[in-house]
Amino acid sequence: MTPYQGVDDLLAAWPAVVGAVPDAHLLLMGYPNETRYRARVAEAGVAASVTVTGRVDYMEAPRHLALATVAVSPKRSATEANGKLLNYMAAGLPTVAYDSPVAREILGDAGVLAPMGDVAALARAIVGLLDDPAECRRRGTALRDRAVAEFSWPVLARRLLDVYRDART
Repeated sequence: MTPYQGVDDLLAAWPAVVGAVPDAHLLLMGYPNETRYRARVAEAGVAASVTVTGRVDYMEAPRHLALATVAVSPKRSATEANGKLLNYMAAGLPTVAYDSPVAREILGDAGVLAPMGDVAALARAIVGLLDDPAECRRRGTALRDRAVAEFSWPVLARRLLDVYRDART
């Protein structure tokens, strides 16, 4: 967990989320800097609504994701890949991300995008999904379908074979 991944922005947005949805709980998965983020959560007075897991084995991540209602990836890079989005989609989670070419390409129309660096908009996007279970289900299903149709191993293998076939001709 590092600043470029938007963790600071997510934690800055969290008091507004909990203010609007008091039973919301943030499961913050990853490392490093767990101690720093735990301290920041305590300073903000929202420690009761946040769990910082530390390192999670990749094979255990789906179990953690199954606890979620909404996934959030406020990555602050406009060009770097964001594999977390694919994991969230595969889990059928409605996903909030900062608007970037990468997020738009991966999430398509089913993602919820907030302007890059706009913490208030990030909070509103999270609250909007938490307040609308039907919309959560619709977006989660659409993202799962998109993951299977666009990013599954069989689809990607077929595309790669096509590239090699085209290169040979």
